[in-house]
Amino acid sequence: MTTQDYEQTATAMRPRLMEVGRAFWGDDTRADDVVQETLMRLWLMRDRLKAEEATEALLVRMAKNVCVSLWRYERIRQGAPLHEGMAIVDDETVQMETEDNLRMLRKAIDMLPRNERRLFRMRHEMDMDVGQIAATTGILPRSVSAIVSSARRKIIDKLKKGGIL
Repeated sequence: MTTQDYEQTATAMRPRLMEVGRAFWGDDTRADDVVQETLMRLWLMRDRLKAEEATEALLVRMAKNVCVSLWRYERIRQGAPLHEGMAIVDDETVQMETEDNLRMLRKAIDMLPRNERRLFRMRHEMDMDVGQIAATTGILPRSVSAIVSSARRKIIDKLKKGGIL
């Protein structure tokens, strides 16, 4: 995603992200915090995304996760137990949703062809860079990048079909 793509996405999505924050917190100040944090996270991952991957569903999911993270941070800072006074979301629900999302991600990864799955895991789970993967496998660095990128697109497509993104 280029800087220009990021700016266009941020401008277009700001009102929708404000709605998510407002629905969770009921106040514009905290909703604006959610928007800022979400857009900062998008900025940090922009080099790993194509412009078309920064969809509304991805950003709304990120905003919801930011809401929960900020809520937890406030509860911890106040010294209150996380389960006390929860009206909007509880830890069990968040944990179940997280586990379900991880299960869907693992399933999508497992559906990749063997070589794509192996390279994808080396890149994203073992955090190896393209040069390390090329040295380990004997595959040219450009080919490694292309295979990992193709695997990533396939996973994203499967997750979109599954309703995660």
